[in-house]
Amino acid sequence: MTSTVTVIGAGPIGQAITRALLSAGHEVTVWNRTPEKTAPLAELGARVATTPREALRRSDIALISVRGNDAARDILEQAELSGVDVLVVNLTSDTPSSARELAGWMTKQGVRYLSGTMLTPSVLVGQPGSTAVLGGVESIYEQALPVLEVIAPEVARHGDDPGAVAALDLALLDAFWGTVTAWSHAVALGRAEGLNANDLTERLTAIVHLAAEVGAGISQDAELGSYPGDVSTIASARSTLTHILHASTDRFIDAGFPGSVEALLRRATDHGYHDDGPSRLVPTIARAAH
Repeated sequence: MTSTVTVIGAGPIGQAITRALLSAGHEVTVWNRTPEKTAPLAELGARVATTPREALRRSDIALISVRGNDAARDILEQAELSGVDVLVVNLTSDTPSSARELAGWMTKQGVRYLSGTMLTPSVLVGQPGSTAVLGGVESIYEQALPVLEVIAPEVARHGDDPGAVAALDLALLDAFWGTVTAWSHAVALGRAEGLNANDLTERLTAIVHLAAEVGAGISQDAELGSYPGDVSTIASARSTLTHILHASTDRFIDAGFPGSVEALLRRATDHGYHDDGPSRLVPTIARAAH
């Protein structure tokens, strides 16, 4: 069964969502602050609304993908949704606190609401294996499921708390961009010393796989409150990071990334945790927030 769907936002994710829904036979209305971005979608058959109010009154369900929950709330306020029978699914990335705040405000408006995130790059939206995670009332999730499964066949509900979904999203993005930054620094350092970046790929890939194995142990240790240093220690890691820092400065390479890691390791050793393992970084990082 097809539905009438509104998509708010015509960035890469919003455009991919719209294309997937149109391909599945849904009637789609789109709105974007910059109308020019909706032109390619109109050519595919989407209807273009001129205001958020118009857009959210045309459909059974609305999917929002914009840059932050402040922008999402501004759009929803313009739409004047009180008393409007539409199910709103917000797929906007932001902080856990902002996700909870917006969900609370939507509840006060009497609007059926889910908060979540796409865990898939735009090029894979709607493809087998693409994933999304939603937080909210189970009965509302079930109502949205037929549409959600079009854009993310592996969609799942992650409880009632929208903040938990936002935390999951940011944790995954944190790991992704940390990995990409580390890879980029490694390539810059290697090239500065005459290595070919393409020749590094296979070995860097193996390192990332090894880091994933170490990371699994860190997750387990963090929950146990155990920080074994039988394989690697904070002291040895700090020594390695010092070498990376010196090699970077020798070649005038930005050392901000390894410098931040070395600072964490130094803080751990300053507290006497020389012989603990890398899982000691979890409480070290957590304490820095207080």
